[in-house]
Amino acid sequence: MNVDFVDIEIFIIAYNRESLIKATIESLLKQTRAPSRICVVDNGSTDNTAKVVKSYSNQGVELVSRRQNDPFKCFLEIQSMARGPWTMMFHDDDLLHPQYLRDVSYAIAKTPNASIAVSSMILSSIPEEIGWARTNWEKYHVVNRQELARLLYAGFRMPFCSAVYRTDVLKRLDVKFHLYGKIFDRPFILDALLAGPAVVMTGKYVNYRIHSGQDSTDYSTGPFLSEVFALQKYYREILGEQIYSPYGRVFLRKNYSNLSREYCRRKESGADIGSFPDFLRLAVDAGATSEKTLRLGAVYASISNRVRKFEKVLKLKTNKHQWYYRGK
Repeated sequence: MNVDFVDIEIFIIAYNRESLIKATIESLLKQTRAPSRICVVDNGSTDNTAKVVKSYSNQGVELVSRRQNDPFKCFLEIQSMARGPWTMMFHDDDLLHPQYLRDVSYAIAKTPNASIAVSSMILSSIPEEIGWARTNWEKYHVVNRQELARLLYAGFRMPFCSAVYRTDVLKRLDVKFHLYGKIFDRPFILDALLAGPAVVMTGKYVNYRIHSGQDSTDYSTGPFLSEVFALQKYYREILGEQIYSPYGRVFLRKNYSNLSREYCRRKESGADIGSFPDFLRLAVDAGATSEKTLRLGAVYASISNRVRKFEKVLKLKTNKHQWYYRGK
């Protein structure tokens, strides 16, 4: 079968990852369809990250060194450095399935009006090699902005680093660090869909490595409360709150539970944020929710909790029943 592919260049923003970035680079070099370029932007590392990257220079891996750690400015520089038709910005601590560039470039080539492509992921604490599942390059969906927002809000595990941007779209996107902080990735990706649909690869193409020193678990750098509310407001504006809409129903179902989890997380971290009703009032004032959504969400959460408890009891009784007969 004759298949057209697109060329994809990859940038990695790296900061103090000397123990992890080797496996990351290796996963990119093992792609069955090679990227047109691999460029690591060392964002002011104080360890041996740059030395590790330089050891791959004979395999075509480029190194750009910055003096100071500034994620915002580094991201802007990558936007300006991108020169190929499609651009990917990969994490310095994750691994990429060896078939991803082949599969995603095939899907993009079959969707000429696409603005972006993304995939799902697995979470793992394994630092190096893992047993990747087999993939099928024809298993993908083409969705619009509202549909992708619904998938993400409902819990689809999409790693930011799996995103492959049409470069002309990437260069026009506004990096809204000032509004969302380090959770700017979802709005950034969804804003790309204003230029065209997204290709969503159904396979789990990224190994999101769980490790000590992970930025996503460092709450001292955010997301801060205003950023969390801003993200919820963003989803609210896209999905709406109409119960007869599949998009609105997802927001009505998830918004209350999302805010509840955020409140509990901040309480557990020792933050002084007052009572839960006060927290919800702040969310309403910030536009992250509405009184109607909170009422419906509380009812849904109550019903869901009862169902889960019933299923748990039923499972325990079933297990006891099965154990009894096995014992006979």
